[in-house]
Amino acid sequence: MKRPATPGEVYAIKVTLLGTSPPVWRRILVPRDITLRNLHRTLQTVMGWTNSHLHQFVLRTQRFSDPRSRVGTKVANENGTKLGELIWAVGAKLLYEYDFGDGWQHELLLEEVLLGDESFQQICVAGQRCCPPEDCGGAEGFAELLQAL
Repeated sequence: MKRPATPGEVYAIKVTLLGTSPPVWRRILVPRDITLRNLHRTLQTVMGWTNSHLHQFVLRTQRFSDPRSRVGTKVANENGTKLGELIWAVGAKLLYEYDFGDGWQHELLLEEVLLGDESFQQICVAGQRCCPPEDCGGAEGFAELLQAL
């Protein structure tokens, strides 16, 4: 059951790059009604990715992506899907997958629902550690790179 939206709701989301140790993470504030397409763009920016690979969002058995990417036939269109339609309760999680070859998985955890006003702008408010470079071989390749450095 979906919860009705309150105008001006802002989500505090903790984004954790799974498989990294110590973890790479960011805390972002985004509008509840952000589309998954725009959330993808935001995640690319705050994580330091270069938007060079395919991506998808996963909620239980549902998958969402850009229909032009041809990720699969049973994938919903991310362009018209809003974050608040998928998660609305504190503690809810959504998975964001980027670069299917390297297999980067990001856990998006809804930590808090805040009230914003018309001047609200999405922002990254916290985080730790640099994002791995593109095409470094996933979590295992990144760990090897860190050890070599």
